[in-house]
Amino acid sequence: MAVAAGAVFQSVVAYTGFFDACVAALIVTVGLGGVALRRERRRPVAFEIGQDGLTTWDREGRAQYRQISGCAQWSDRLLALILVSAEGRSEPLLVPADALTGPNAFRELAVRARRCAQEHL
Repeated sequence: MAVAAGAVFQSVVAYTGFFDACVAALIVTVGLGGVALRRERRRPVAFEIGQDGLTTWDREGRAQYRQISGCAQWSDRLLALILVSAEGRSEPLLVPADALTGPNAFRELAVRARRCAQEHL
């Protein structure tokens, strides 16, 4: 956010002046901060593995069932999932192995994710 606000400030100050540049940088900072905060609140903090998808819970406690439509695995360290909601919106979810309770949970999630992703091909 600071880099974006600085870039806007430098761009606007050359054309209009110091006050307008400060206002533009402040608007950019507030806008990007609001988007980042909203995105952080919607980010899943817990999930449960289902047959062909995941049930995710956000910070506010809302549960949402999502199907797994894509999967990429990097060794035994990171799993990248593409989850599709009931409305048809797809969102990525990165799952590091150390975020789960044990290596068996990561392995189980990786196997189910690959199976679900193959069904969507």
